[in-house]
Amino acid sequence: MQDVVVVDLGGGSVKLGSARQPDKPKVFPNASAKQKGERSSVVGEAMLGLRDVGGLSLRRPVDRGYVVAWELQRDILARSLRGLLGGVSPAACGLVLTEAYHNLPALREAAVHMALHELGFASVLLSMPAPLSLRWHAHCMPGLAANQAGCGVVVDAGFSFTHAVPIFDWRPLPGAIRRIDLGGKALTNFMKEVVSYRSINMMDEAYLLEHIKEQLCFVSGNLQADLRAARTRGSPFRCEYVLPDGLTDTWGHPRTQQEQEALAAAAAAQRAAHGPQLPKQPVLAVNNERFMVPEALFHPSDIGMDEAGLAEAVAQAVSAAHPHLHALLYSNVLITGGTARCPGFRDRLAAELRALVPDDYELGVYLADDPAVCAWRGGALLAASAQYPQLAVTRKEWMQHGAAAFAKWGP
Repeated sequence: MQDVVVVDLGGGSVKLGSARQPDKPKVFPNASAKQKGERSSVVGEAMLGLRDVGGLSLRRPVDRGYVVAWELQRDILARSLRGLLGGVSPAACGLVLTEAYHNLPALREAAVHMALHELGFASVLLSMPAPLSLRWHAHCMPGLAANQAGCGVVVDAGFSFTHAVPIFDWRPLPGAIRRIDLGGKALTNFMKEVVSYRSINMMDEAYLLEHIKEQLCFVSGNLQADLRAARTRGSPFRCEYVLPDGLTDTWGHPRTQQEQEALAAAAAAQRAAHGPQLPKQPVLAVNNERFMVPEALFHPSDIGMDEAGLAEAVAQAVSAAHPHLHALLYSNVLITGGTARCPGFRDRLAAELRALVPDDYELGVYLADDPAVCAWRGGALLAASAQYPQLAVTRKEWMQHGAAAFAKWGP
């Protein structure tokens, strides 16, 4: 049986692996990075080995959800594929590759050209991430009626955007897809501005701050109560994050209560002895930023964006589908994407969505076990199924029919 490589090409990260090993995808930044004072760049998977992540100058092949630097994208994939395939030629393998929602025909053609001509695969299948995620969800919950019909709404909280994608019979409904122009990148940029104004200048630390955001941020279940608590002297949300030194600590870490007490005791003892002050570690202090940053996704108007919030976007997407599908769609709302790993995300969306859904409709909101790799795992299922040979485009078909060969993938 032909081996098939599955690549989920995200704006922030690449998920890559063989369909024969569905539990072991590689996850690495979809970028190249240049360190201060260095002339050469570190590309893709090699960025995982960096010891000093401070002040990195990043170059990403994906801009606003679409690949714009194909040469860099090919280089990132080619380097990791060499390690994945070993001595096996790509010409003996197929490829499942994700594409952007509402992808442009020219970009789809460029992706196929990269896969078949430049990377050398024997065949390729392009798919949006949402139906792949639903496929994995159906594999995990086969008893759900909506999953048996290939029906649901996938909330894809990605790096560039957040999409609500209604699906029926395993196919997205293009006219019903709704997008919020906020994703993980915009939330990181928002956090950069807020903490740089209130604490330490982090405007050049996007890569580091993305990691800090994932460590500290959560979605509030009661915003007004949490804001009142954050204003008190003993705020339960106040946290000090020790920044990395680039030598012994790559990413830094949140300072624990024990560390704070030990530092306070040591400082008091030194003051009593009139000794020299302890050297201070650079510390980023955060408080209500921990929940106000992801809050922008639920209320974009808070940061000046004239857009619907996440729950409203899901309701609009369902309303744009055929009325006979509404009950099935609301019964199977699946949350995926790296931004969805934020604690409290599912509960908040379910609570806000319940107020918008008719009382006689059952509402089911599900969070994938690992939202960031859900689409990849669905792609691995598709690659291992009998559907792959039927849907994939071979090099011969592409050479003979050109873009007409892509018709089997839908719009």
